Amino acid sequence: MVKSQSCNFLNVSLPWLFFLVSAILLGPALDGAVWSAEASPEDLKAGAAVRLVNPTKPAATIGHRVMRLFTYRYNDLRVQAFALEDRGRKRAVWLAVDFCVIHRSVVDRIKREIQKQHGVEPGAVCVNASHTHSAPPLSTFEPAVPEHFDPEYADFVVRQSVAVVGDALARLAPARLQYSEDTCRIATNRRTVYAPGRVRDHCPNPKGITDPGVQILAARSAADGRLLAVVVKYAGHPVNVVDIGLGADYPGFMRQAIEERHPGSVAVFLQGCGGDLVARRPNADMTAYAKASVEMAEALGRELAGAVERGLAKDGTPVTGPIRSEYAEISLPVDKVSAEEYKQAAARNDHFTDVWGKTYSEKLARGEKLPETWPYRIQTFRFGKGDSPLVVVALDGEVFCEYGLNLNRMLRPARSIVLGYSNGSVSYLPTAQAIRDGGYEPNTFRWYGLPGPYKPEDESLVLDAAARLARPRGRVTP
Repeated sequence: MVKSQSCNFLNVSLPWLFFLVSAILLGPALDGAVWSAEASPEDLKAGAAVRLVNPTKPAATIGHRVMRLFTYRYNDLRVQAFALEDRGRKRAVWLAVDFCVIHRSVVDRIKREIQKQHGVEPGAVCVNASHTHSAPPLSTFEPAVPEHFDPEYADFVVRQSVAVVGDALARLAPARLQYSEDTCRIATNRRTVYAPGRVRDHCPNPKGITDPGVQILAARSAADGRLLAVVVKYAGHPVNVVDIGLGADYPGFMRQAIEERHPGSVAVFLQGCGGDLVARRPNADMTAYAKASVEMAEALGRELAGAVERGLAKDGTPVTGPIRSEYAEISLPVDKVSAEEYKQAAARNDHFTDVWGKTYSEKLARGEKLPETWPYRIQTFRFGKGDSPLVVVALDGEVFCEYGLNLNRMLRPARSIVLGYSNGSVSYLPTAQAIRDGGYEPNTFRWYGLPGPYKPEDESLVLDAAARLARPRGRVTP
């Protein structure tokens, strides 16, 4: 079952229509003029804004099930918005939030309010979580114990998220948008597979697959060339400041370094497909990760900022309109779990596991049929015309890095940026091979409320649906 929503609109002004008719009538004489008009720097407007969402009273963090409340803040928690508008007034908005996960109920609430207050429909707004493990929960689904959820703080974050989008839209101005790339190797793979069922988790694997790509969108003022905003995609768990305090981990320090170097600009971090990657220093013999610290997070953030600066110094590829955004929700099959497994989980003294066990045990006791599939969200943005546009793909959940690498290949010759942690946090999304191998990530479905684990065929379902949605006139069909 698939629900697909198109966000493609056409709004042609009379002067522009006159120009197109003239081009058709005059033929080759205006070929160059037509091309330069389509690719003009003023084709897009850009705007960016930041609001701080630091808690004002002691708060728990949800990463690694830390049970303490913190007042110490090592850097700011932010909500940030980067907005674009094309000639036809079609808009795209990325809302970047400094939280470990953001439940789809919270995402939907934010998007509804953005549409109500600012007129941008939900399919044109991407909500991406940085995945910092040093931020409070925003819903009852996330905390290690229920009392760690603060509804007043969650409401505050929702209001600020909606408001910051309004701030960015109010700042829309003609801009030159450029895409560039560099590399940064602060992230390592954290899974070592010895045999199916024998997986070493949460330890660096120097031979494991990673995504070192740093992808950059720089928006410069069309009037004076100054840097308005830089959007940075990188893939890797921010877990350097666990059980120390509140903050955005290495992405926060990266942003700080960029904004110090470019006063008046806004640096926006978007988390890539980093479900199996950790941005943290390994110890000397690569048997474990070094002890977490604020100093490590700052050093890694500044290393990533160095890659961003190298990318900004390059002759980037111009990005132009029109903008087309698409959204779809597909259904992914999940495996069955026995009634006995639900019963055993319900008896455990664990907020995540016992709630899962009790929920499905009660459904079975009432004679309800358990779901055999689970909804999964995919969103795409396409910029420009022709065979080599820029495509942004936003995937739900903690996505393994191979999804991003594979989609980059599948969408060529288009340049593509693939995000995870977007528009909800359905669960980890491992590859087919990782599901067969087992280990930590394929078995966390209980904590996310799924009735059972994903099946190996789900990888190809997600990749194929995302590729179809990203292509011209893309639609996802059953």
